[in-house]
Amino acid sequence: MRQSSGTDQITTAATPGPVLRAELPAEPRSAGQARSAARRAMAAWGMADLSADTELLASELVANAVEHANGQSIGFVLRRLADAEGQAAVTCEVSDSSPDLPEARDAGPDADRGRGLAIVTALAAASGVRTSQGGKTAWFTLPLSGCAKRVA
Repeated sequence: MRQSSGTDQITTAATPGPVLRAELPAEPRSAGQARSAARRAMAAWGMADLSADTELLASELVANAVEHANGQSIGFVLRRLADAEGQAAVTCEVSDSSPDLPEARDAGPDADRGRGLAIVTALAAASGVRTSQGGKTAWFTLPLSGCAKRVA
């Protein structure tokens, strides 16, 4: 797995594909909206095998953004693509207005929070955060072939 920060975005993207873009309010319900949008997009793109992981990771990133977006809207982008080997993949980007970078926590067994980044890191083929003048963007990439290998 590869994690990255800074301006290094997604290095596996070779072929662009369909894109879903949305502006979400900085409210807790937005995590559910991201899940629903991801589910619909994945079905439309014929990538239902990746839907559960995509929904989970997208909602984790949106929930983190809601917590740190300072009440401003959250950018949500889901993109179907092909990786360098031509395999189907999906990437998700969640942008918020906070310049503060997320920090992975060591959540205890009874903790209600603090596992989101660990979940993203565990399931995504690649993930990271890049900063911009307006805040930051957290992202992940899931290849279809990686999902099939995990299931097998």
